[in-house]
Order: sequence, then structure tokens, then C-alpha cells
Amino acid sequence: MNQKPLLLIIGNSNVGKSSITRLLMPNPRKFKGKIGKSPGSTLLIKPITQNSLPYKIVDLPGFGYVSHSSRRRGAHIKKQIVVHIEKHYEEYFFGLVVINILRIEDEIEKYYIQNKRTIPLSFELIQFLSEFKIPFLIIFNKIDKISNLNKKEKINLFIESAKEYGLDLIKLNDYSVEKNSEIPYLEFSALKKINIIKLKSIIQKSLNNFMKKCP
Repeated sequence: MNQKPLLLIIGNSNVGKSSITRLLMPNPRKFKGKIGKSPGSTLLIKPITQNSLPYKIVDLPGFGYVSHSSRRRGAHIKKQIVVHIEKHYEEYFFGLVVINILRIEDEIEKYYIQNKRTIPLSFELIQFLSEFKIPFLIIFNKIDKISNLNKKEKINLFIESAKEYGLDLIKLNDYSVEKNSEIPYLEFSALKKINIIKLKSIIQKSLNNFMKKCP
């Protein structure tokens, strides 16, 4: 395989995708991504790489929860993402769906409880990646911002709501590759680097599996 395989990072605006990207870089100081930038400001889809990194990272544009964004702009970004994945899905060895744990209740309330005709964007992203058979991990980011009890309540709400859309989430530690119907998740903090070793480990395993299948 001449080209480096791709790692997908996707999620709503301001969930910490760029911060996670930096944690995965061998030389984070050389990473030119703007951490802490205004939500929804990443528009270009350009793979990020370094010489010692065996894969490229694609930090897709975030959308949703952006007060100053117009519906037209949001629709344009969403179309960009769909077209990109449809074109390059075979190059992706793994994906990270990043969820801001602080906003789970707001999203579920707005797009599921109050309006049964809509689907939470996070679930839509998960379904979309599943259709293309891209293996992925759900990351509940920013767990350092809440108590353990509150964290458990929010994650349980997400898991139970996801079941209504046919999505079966399970902790990464309990995940089995043989069970294709299960979707693993990891509690995470980019700021405190909580579970960064587990994250890097599953990425490496997925990369190894992908490379074995390549001609």
C-alpha cells in the first residue's frame, strides 16, 4: 500500500476533535491545528500527518450547536462530509466519533424527546459510518468536567436512546470484534489525557488488522 491509511475523526462542533488529534501526533508541537478555535471553524478537509505517524488523520468539519451558522452553511458542511466519506471510505482503517458528554442531554432532548420525527446528529453520524462498514469507536469526551454520578447518568441516557435507533453500545473493555452489531465506546478526557493509552491501543490494533487485509 503506497498511501498511508486514514483515521477519521468526526463529531459535532466544539467536542474536542482537534485536541484529540494533537494527542495522537508524535510531535504535537509541530501540529498546526488551532486548539480552542471557534466552533465550526474547521471547513477544509485535509489529511494531517507527520513522518513518524503510520497513518493520516482526517479531522472532519464540525457542525451543529453553532449559533452564528446559517442552515445553508450547516447543510453545505454536512454535504462535504458525506461526499468525502463516500469517496474515501475504503481508505479509512478506523474512525472516532467524538461526543461532548456535557451536551448529551441537550441533544437528546431537542432531537429525540421533543421531536420524535428527528434524529440526534450523533446517532445519524454513527449510522452513516456503519453503512460504510468503517470500524469506529465512540468517545465520550470531557468527562473531567462532571462528577462520576453525572457521567454515568448522561452515558446511560445516550445508550438507552441509541437503542431506539438500533444502535447497541458497549464499553470498550467488554467489546468483542466478533460481535459486529456492538459499537464500542470509551470515556475520555483530552485535557487530562484520561484513557489515552486505551485509545492509542485500539487505533494501533485496527491499523494492524487493516494492513493485513491490504494487498
